[in-house]
Amino acid sequence: MRGSRTSAQLITVIIAVVVAPFGAGLIATGGSSWVFAYGQYAMAEFDLDRLGGPILLQAVGILLLLLVTMTGIWSSAGLIAVGVLAIVPLVISLFPVLLLETYRLAAGILPVEWLDGLAYGLPLILLLLLGTMGLVLAMVRRRPEATGAALSVGGLVVAPVLLLAGVLLLSWGLDRTRNVALQQYRFDFVPEAAAGILIGTLAIIAGVFVTRWSRFALVLPALALLVVSALVFAPRVFLSALSVLPMEGSRPLSRLILVGGGTAAAILYLGFTAVLTRVRAQAAMTRSVVTPYPPSAQYPPTSEA
Repeated sequence: MRGSRTSAQLITVIIAVVVAPFGAGLIATGGSSWVFAYGQYAMAEFDLDRLGGPILLQAVGILLLLLVTMTGIWSSAGLIAVGVLAIVPLVISLFPVLLLETYRLAAGILPVEWLDGLAYGLPLILLLLLGTMGLVLAMVRRRPEATGAALSVGGLVVAPVLLLAGVLLLSWGLDRTRNVALQQYRFDFVPEAAAGILIGTLAIIAGVFVTRWSRFALVLPALALLVVSALVFAPRVFLSALSVLPMEGSRPLSRLILVGGGTAAAILYLGFTAVLTRVRAQAAMTRSVVTPYPPSAQYPPTSEA
């Protein structure tokens, strides 16, 4: 039994740490064409026929990340390992000089679109989500008991607020760092940008953690993200909708959605909700199994004459 559990953990870790970064890279590769198309045509209607290939790449990347999420049914270890990988893009985002050095060292090794996705915060957000989901599954496996109705209902409100605030702060921090580097030629530590990135990261983690008490808390954010992501096919509507936000928030958020972050997060939210429901049921069933004889009882039991 122990060996089977260890094998499941090892297999899910290997799958997750290999597949997750590759899936995020495919999403970034396809998303770069969307960013270019919007930058070239602005408010004009662009030719969707040219985006068939990029859409396919994004779809494959999202399916790979969904596969990683599904490994949580067997073990939380793989998802937690992916969360550890998120430390790398987090550190790079805090220090612009590291991003510049990454571009220099990885040139010719990794596709430039993957590095652009790193600058947009795509791997940071996706790997962070997966890692936090793994922690939630680990907690549920230890304590699968259902929580009260108040916590369940409250989570439906708290999770979307935390996730939205987290993404806005994180994307603003990344954009602030980028602007300082391009406009002032400063590649050192930017305190206000770093604060936005760190607080945004913590808010995203907290938003996913809400599912520990409210398992359907990510359904509403998922539906909202799918609607917003679908608007990219109507550039005028998409850009008009984002114009209600301040320029500092709308610009980085639009790039993150265009590169595929919104759709990928939505699919992960829905997939994780299904996995969480399955894992909670499995853990509860395991706990409900009654041993035939108390541990202190004599085995085999003796019958009285």
